[in-house]
Amino acid sequence: MLENTGVQVAILVASIAGLASSSHFAIKSVEDIIEITGLRDVSAGFILLSVLTSAPEIIVAIIAITQGNSAVSIGDILGSNIFNIGVVLGLLGILGYLKLCCTDLLLELANMLSVTTLIPLFLFVNLFTIYQVPSQIMGLILLIAFVVNTYLISKKKTPTSRLICESEDKCEIEETKSIPDEKISRLKKITGFTTLLVSFAVVALSAQLTVYSATNIAIAFGIPAILVGAKLVAIGTSLPELTLDIAAVRRGRVQLAIGGIIGSNLTNLTLVLGLVLLGSPFQAETSIFIEILPFLLITTIVFWRFITKGGISKIEGAFLLLTYIAFQILVI
Repeated sequence: MLENTGVQVAILVASIAGLASSSHFAIKSVEDIIEITGLRDVSAGFILLSVLTSAPEIIVAIIAITQGNSAVSIGDILGSNIFNIGVVLGLLGILGYLKLCCTDLLLELANMLSVTTLIPLFLFVNLFTIYQVPSQIMGLILLIAFVVNTYLISKKKTPTSRLICESEDKCEIEETKSIPDEKISRLKKITGFTTLLVSFAVVALSAQLTVYSATNIAIAFGIPAILVGAKLVAIGTSLPELTLDIAAVRRGRVQLAIGGIIGSNLTNLTLVLGLVLLGSPFQAETSIFIEILPFLLITTIVFWRFITKGGISKIEGAFLLLTYIAFQILVI
C-alpha cells in the first residue's frame, strides 16, 4: 500500500513538472503568433495567453469529468486563481515591474474579474437553497459569459506598449508598433504552430497522469480531492503564467502580462468552470470549499484595489505573496 502510494506521488510530481514545462513551450510560441496576427498587447493577453495558459486547467477539467472526479478540477480552478494573483502578480510587484501598469482596459478587466469571482460563492449558496439551479444550466451560462467577454475584449482598440524606465522611480509606457506580417518568415510561422501542437499533446498526457495520480493519493490518504487540486495540481497548471509573465515584463510588456493573468482567471471561472458544471454535477467537500473561498475573494479584491490606484508597489506585492503563503498554511 505504502509502496504503491509512493509510486503515485512520484507520478504526480513528474506529471506536474511535465504539465508546467510543456505549457511553457506552448505559450512561448504564442508570442510569435501575436506577431503574426498583429493583436494588441492587452487583447492578445486576454484572448490568446488567457486561454492558452488556462489550457492545462481545461484539459484537467475534461479528464477529471471523464474520470468522475470533478472536485480535483474545481480545486485546481480556485487554487490557480489564488496562485496567479498571490504568487505571479505578487512577485512581479515585489520586483518593481507593476508600479505603473494601469490602463482603462486593464481596469475594466479587473472590474469584470471582481464580479466574476463571486461565482464560486454563488455555487456554495446554491447548495443550500430550496430551489437549486441545476449545474448544467449554470455551466451553460458561464460558457455564454466567456464568449461574450471574449468578443467584447476583442473589439477593444489599445496600442501595443512597453514599459520604459530611466530609473527605479521614473517609468513611462511607450507605444510600439506590431511587426508587419510580411516581415515574419514562413519558417517562424511553421515553427510556432508546430511547437504549439506538440506541446499541447504533452500537456494532455501530463494532465491525464496528474488527475489519475492526484485522485489515487486523495483516496489513499483520505485527503479531499478539492484540496489536492487547489494546493498541488494548481501549482503545476499555474507555473506557465509565472515563467511567461516574468519573461514578458523583463521585455517591458507589462500590459501583456497583466492582461494574461486577469484573462486567465476570468477564463478559469467562466470557460473551465462552465465545462466542469456542464459535464457533471457540482462536487466539492463544502467545508474545504468554504475555507478556500475567502482567500480567492481577498486576493481578487486586494488586487482590484491596487489596480484602481494605478499599480502595485513592492510592499503591496509582498502582501499578495503573503496571502498565498497563508492559504497554503491555513487551508488543511
